[in-house]
Amino acid sequence: MSAIAAWRSYERDQVAARQSFLDRNDVQNAIADFKSGVSKLDDVDELLDDRDTLQFVLTSFGLDSDINNVGKIRKVIESDPNDINSFANRLADTRYGELAKFLNTPEYGVKNLKLSSEQTEVIDKYLTVQFERSLGQQNSAARDALFFLRRINSVDSTYQILGDSALRAIVTDALNLPAQIANQSVEKQASLVEKGLDLSSLKLSSTSATERNQLEKLQADLTSISNGSAAITAATKTLNSIVEKLETARTAYADLGAITDPAGVNAAEIPIQEAALPDLLRQRGLVAVANQATKNTRIVLDELDKISIKLRNAEDEESFATLQAQYLDYADKILGDEGFVNTATFYDPETGQTQNLLRNGTGGALPAGTDATEAVITTQVASDGTKAITRSTDLSGFLTDLQAARDAVDGATYATRSADADTADASFDTANAAFKTSESQTAINVVSITNALNNVDFAVELDTQSLSTGLLSIDDGLKRATTIERVLGDIRQLAKDAQKDDADLTEINAYYTARLGELDQLINTPGEVSNGANSTTLDNLLADGTVNYTVVGTTQARAEGGDLTASIYDLLPASITDAAAGEALVTQLDDDLKPALQDLTSQLKRDRTVIAFALEEADPRGRLDSQVRELRVELDELISKSGKDGNNLLGEFARDIKVAFDSLGSTITIDAQTSFETNFRTALEGFDYVAATAGDDDARVSALNDALFVAQGTLGRLKAESYALNIQKEILNEERIAIEGEGGGTGDFLKPIEFTDEARKFIERYLIQKDLESQGFSVNSNFNAQSAIASQIGSILPQSNGLLNFVV
Repeated sequence: MSAIAAWRSYERDQVAARQSFLDRNDVQNAIADFKSGVSKLDDVDELLDDRDTLQFVLTSFGLDSDINNVGKIRKVIESDPNDINSFANRLADTRYGELAKFLNTPEYGVKNLKLSSEQTEVIDKYLTVQFERSLGQQNSAARDALFFLRRINSVDSTYQILGDSALRAIVTDALNLPAQIANQSVEKQASLVEKGLDLSSLKLSSTSATERNQLEKLQADLTSISNGSAAITAATKTLNSIVEKLETARTAYADLGAITDPAGVNAAEIPIQEAALPDLLRQRGLVAVANQATKNTRIVLDELDKISIKLRNAEDEESFATLQAQYLDYADKILGDEGFVNTATFYDPETGQTQNLLRNGTGGALPAGTDATEAVITTQVASDGTKAITRSTDLSGFLTDLQAARDAVDGATYATRSADADTADASFDTANAAFKTSESQTAINVVSITNALNNVDFAVELDTQSLSTGLLSIDDGLKRATTIERVLGDIRQLAKDAQKDDADLTEINAYYTARLGELDQLINTPGEVSNGANSTTLDNLLADGTVNYTVVGTTQARAEGGDLTASIYDLLPASITDAAAGEALVTQLDDDLKPALQDLTSQLKRDRTVIAFALEEADPRGRLDSQVRELRVELDELISKSGKDGNNLLGEFARDIKVAFDSLGSTITIDAQTSFETNFRTALEGFDYVAATAGDDDARVSALNDALFVAQGTLGRLKAESYALNIQKEILNEERIAIEGEGGGTGDFLKPIEFTDEARKFIERYLIQKDLESQGFSVNSNFNAQSAIASQIGSILPQSNGLLNFVV
């Protein structure tokens, strides 16, 4: 049968053609077997083992050719549909992603196949695919026509056509576009298609669709309920996770006494751990600062190596001089008493010594204020003999060789640059080799102490209040320092603006005075923690200098603060009087003030490593406290992941979800829980207050209960919303079953495909071209379609309705 004849036969009565197909015994048996098979499934493994049911599902998505590739199908259906990098979503064929999204087995297992509405969707897809295939047995082009008319209404752009291989083939064939256009840019391909295709004329407008029947309204309402339920499920999943963490912590506080009891289960470990703590704190500090200095030095050495190559190949004296200055500047970051290596020091309040793992004293005189360091620091941390071992080295030889390389570059000339570069490189290579040895040892030290402590369950009761205050004060200082850096950047810009010819110094100084006020506030106003009724102010490490915090007994940890009032604020001029003053201020900021802030920030970050170790690893109570605090840190991420398809009920600015029931003429509003985030954060801030004010475990549990009250209250309200939705779902399902019977029905399959006259004309052109090609005609841009049709298939030409519109 010709393509146009097969199509016309179907089009004369679409419903009858579809009903006839649906009534076939093999089709009815396939649907019955699918429903029966699905009812017996409990998990993904059973679905994969049931070949007939799997075949039905895969056919619904046009993927039945993969029936024997069970491994691939498992990966597809177990993919997270919301992860763009999941296996299914990475495959070029989007049907795999559609299958993964429909089943969503990571969240629902095989439940979606058992829901009536989802069964209806699968059956509908199956019938559509198989019906189009049956039409294709009469004529493959007729099947293309049905596919085109079904799909074109959901296409929004030419690019979607180009991205769908089947649609692309139909459209390019109908427009007589050669396959070679695929070699052109996608923009050019789209342009060629759009010249012969008005997409808007092929699509039904929103007003051209026929009024939905009651079953369609019910299905749409059930889908709306499903979407609302999905948003509630995502939010409750997040809340259940939070509640579980809080309840686990509450139980752990109750068990804490047994862990820290000197006569209890850890009686043999507690004395060893307590004796180890002073050296462990020292090792932690030394390793942390050495590791950072090593990373900084490596960055500079790599840069020096690059500059050396450029020096050797400099094109003129000016570029040579610029590169020479850069080399000296970079080398000085490492060399001298203020360079990375010699400042990699850690002060231990326990011993009163300042030591450096990179300069242990075996290589010569140490900078003033630096004490010698043992070659090996060994600390037993457990009764089984486990030890934390840290080794030191001395990079004095490295510094000597690097200094020689710097001196060679400093004395180099453009005329002798090649020979001078050889001299510098020889010293540099020797220095680099020595540094690599120290670099490896530093990496070993990091791994060694980490591995040793990973096997230790600390049980010594430390001064949690003091350490909590220390850690909170450091974090507060670092947070304010970040803002101060931004303010100094604003001041620098004002100083640059003052150098412009048209500078308005009055306006500039108004802004400058405001920035000075902000800077003074930031330096002298430390943060505080509160429980809502009471508050306590943290230590001001940006203005009041160094503070020692008690670890246990006489063992202390230091936070080396500073006085930014003296080192920054008091050094700033009262105003920017002219361009010269602006230039001087820029220099002052770059050379003195910003480095002063960076030094203080580096000190606080270094000391935070030690205090955080003491509080969050070595202190059992502090370790639990940190897990609770982590919830506050993670809260933004947890809330961001609690949404579904753009609906998030937990965010501070979340919107209510309105579920309208067209079949019932009513609406349910799912209330967004906008107060959850603020109330939960407030409760956790109260927990910080307890920790920083020597609150006992009962006070901690009370603070946890406040947080639990917020989370569980929100959870209860969402469950009530879910209950209301489920009642509506039962009502709608009962009416749906009354209309279509038990189990999934045939959905939209029996509904005729709707299309515009232009879509009909377009696809009939395609069908006639296919018929002509089957008879040996070559249809191209120069082909006279009208005369060919008249001579070959005149009997099928329309008489007067103008349905065929040939544009060649």
